[in-house]
Amino acid sequence: MPDDVPLGFDANCGYSVPTAIMQGRRLGEMGVAHFEEPLPQYDFPGLKQVVDELDCPISTGEQETSAWRVRDLMLLGNPDILQPDILNIGGVSEIMRVYEMAVANNKVIMPHSPNIGANSLASLHAYSTVTNATRPHEFSEEFTGPAEGVAELFQEPIIPENGKIKLADRPGLGLELDENALAAAIVD
Repeated sequence: MPDDVPLGFDANCGYSVPTAIMQGRRLGEMGVAHFEEPLPQYDFPGLKQVVDELDCPISTGEQETSAWRVRDLMLLGNPDILQPDILNIGGVSEIMRVYEMAVANNKVIMPHSPNIGANSLASLHAYSTVTNATRPHEFSEEFTGPAEGVAELFQEPIIPENGKIKLADRPGLGLELDENALAAAIVD
């Protein structure tokens, strides 16, 4: 990887407070751009301890299911970076509430989106409205497989080019299913 590519580390909610602090210090020394989900998502007081002890930015929030939970996360855990997931949070309207709160509280946002297709595009469209959007939006093949396979399901697929996605200006998300490709993908 080139030196100018920021790297993150995802603990998947797996550490205790002392272990997260120890690992976070190591990650900070290595120049890691963010330390994702160091603790179980319900441990807001523990998260605050970790955030207060580390210089490495802490990111979390993908597990939250409402703007109210994100509000509590901000107030009690105070992470450096919020990572709401449009599917977990309940769709475009709820994620927009989260983004408004984040902007009002000067929080950095880095959306979580481990699915390619309509989910990522809905998330990208919402994120494109955020005035302080400085972090890249996740575009992951983790749960859907290769982007090209998903792209085949749409008449005018949207694929990253040089690490960027140009959002369509067509109605809705700018996607139209290819009925023939969808029918061919269905397993009886």
